Amino acid sequence: MMPRAASGAAGPAGAAGGAPPALPISALLAGALSLLVGAVYLALDPAVLTGYLGSPRVLATTHLLTIGFVTLVYLGTLQQLPAVLLVTDLAWPRMGLLSLPLFVVGCVLLVSGFAVGVAPRLLASGGILLTVALGLAFSQLLATAATRPPRDPGGRGLITAVAYLFLTVFFGLLLAGARASPQLATITGYPASLHQLFGLAGAFLLGIAASGQKLLTMFALSKGGKTWRLTALTYAIHVAMIAALARAVLPLSGGGDGFDQPLKWLALAGLASAAALQLWEVMAILRRRLRKRLEAPVLRYVASHAFLPLSGVLLLFGLPEAATASFLLGFVGLAVSGMLVKILSFLTWTSVYARRGRREQPPLLRDLVVPWLEPLITWGLALGALATSAAIAMSSEPAAVIAAGALVIGAAAQLAQVVVIVQRTLFGVRRAAPAVAPVSAGVAKGSKA
Repeated sequence: MMPRAASGAAGPAGAAGGAPPALPISALLAGALSLLVGAVYLALDPAVLTGYLGSPRVLATTHLLTIGFVTLVYLGTLQQLPAVLLVTDLAWPRMGLLSLPLFVVGCVLLVSGFAVGVAPRLLASGGILLTVALGLAFSQLLATAATRPPRDPGGRGLITAVAYLFLTVFFGLLLAGARASPQLATITGYPASLHQLFGLAGAFLLGIAASGQKLLTMFALSKGGKTWRLTALTYAIHVAMIAALARAVLPLSGGGDGFDQPLKWLALAGLASAAALQLWEVMAILRRRLRKRLEAPVLRYVASHAFLPLSGVLLLFGLPEAATASFLLGFVGLAVSGMLVKILSFLTWTSVYARRGRREQPPLLRDLVVPWLEPLITWGLALGALATSAAIAMSSEPAAVIAAGALVIGAAAQLAQVVVIVQRTLFGVRRAAPAVAPVSAGVAKGSKA
């Protein structure tokens, strides 16, 4: 990495072993756009948050957030992140040319299937494409890990989180099939709880914990520390997932009535333990950091963890829907948003400057962002998450309006920020090139004289 980049923000040194930068950059931009589309779609009828949360508009909005924003950003980072965590070159670096377009088309079909009134054919078609795309991404990750098996909890956690992500989409495909086929519904049941839990905890919580440990350590200049907490967190999530799977499978076999409540509490204990360990790990990283003043996107990632205890409190008070909204919009949304800005800054900087041997002074990474947009992103998304949880918990239409408006502001500011990052990086290249030519020409004339 070049010294100027290091002075602006630390970046993943192994990113050069990943896919062509255009692949992850386009995925991150598309993910930011999806969040804004989802926020605007919700703002057209915010009162849906106070009614039945299985309505087509709520389901379409939810999947624009989970699939279009979080998972698409997730897939984009998988085109670079394995090279960082596993310290090796990415296998099949152009696989994203196939997997990412398949995923985007699948997302459009799936969201459209919900938006038009839960159309089983569109849902099934979208689910198939999403499953294939994630299967390709998972295969790419496994092939990468085969060249250098992970020896640390972060690398192993990343692989496990992607496996859970694949299972999440697969369970979603079963849900779509169960809507269209009573026979399939009889065989598999209706695994809505598995689909939700595997996604929120298995894919998102574990994915944020595994990748965030490495990235936050770099961005905060925090060295050393123990890794057992991430290992224990991974096992806690395994316990929760196994308990949830047993709760879903045992009734299909005609038994398990006496185990339902113990399995439920075991799953909750696993989730609570994982959340507590993640909070502990983040605080431990921050305590030993060398960089006293964290940049705004990194602070947003750290602040997202305040929604973990809030989600737990809502769950304890018997408000699971509000707890899910707090977890998904507050914790996952803010964490992914913070890392999105940092990772995109590094990727665009690297794609323009680090590989071309240019002589002009490159900009600092922190100079690629617009400072005043960061508070709009953070407070917009945070207020949107809080107001959404309140609207669901209290059936409050004013809170729903506030939630929709805040989410639109936060998502629009985020999209503007990521577009500016790309524009400023490219503008720096175009601006610097003419300035070098006259100096070179003058030197040449002086030499001839």
